[in-house]
Amino acid sequence: MCISSAALAAFLTVIGAEHVSLGDDRVIVNAEVRGAQWVANEDDMWCTMAPQIDRQERFTQLVSE
Repeated sequence: MCISSAALAAFLTVIGAEHVSLGDDRVIVNAEVRGAQWVANEDDMWCTMAPQIDRQERFTQLVSE
């Protein structure tokens, strides 16, 4: 999933600085379960694999039950 820099800035403003860590090339949004890493690409977009990771973990839990 990718969003524009403006959309990421608005999202970060809403969730608050206490839930955000900044790296050299990424923004990490710290959540209750795990952090979601947003990485900049060349098109002024920020992308995360968090939705795919969450989906894979839910699938793995279902298979193991």
